[in-house]
Amino acid sequence: MTLATLAIEQDSTKSTSFRYLEAQYGDGYRSRRQDGLHPVMESWNIKTPTMPASEAVVLENEIIALGTDYFAWQAPDESIPSNWVIDPLEWSRNYDSCDFASLSFTVKRFYT
Repeated sequence: MTLATLAIEQDSTKSTSFRYLEAQYGDGYRSRRQDGLHPVMESWNIKTPTMPASEAVVLENEIIALGTDYFAWQAPDESIPSNWVIDPLEWSRNYDSCDFASLSFTVKRFYT
């Protein structure tokens, strides 16, 4: 498994939020508008399927090599790949048994 072919477990979750700017005036009136060209912020809390521990190490090394850069991934609810970054830059490796592990981390949509 690589970041481009990333598979996720059923308990992985998607979060969506909307960025906006708001001004509140003295008489109680409020004004809101979208913030920027891409105001919809999407992120996934990902848990990979259990894999041999050696494959988990290879995926972890790919994450380390990627660093702050982005990668193309097709989320389960999308028809084409888009760009994502690992944010925050942290992950965990969970051992399901002695020789099998999974990784958990968060990715956020990245616009170029």
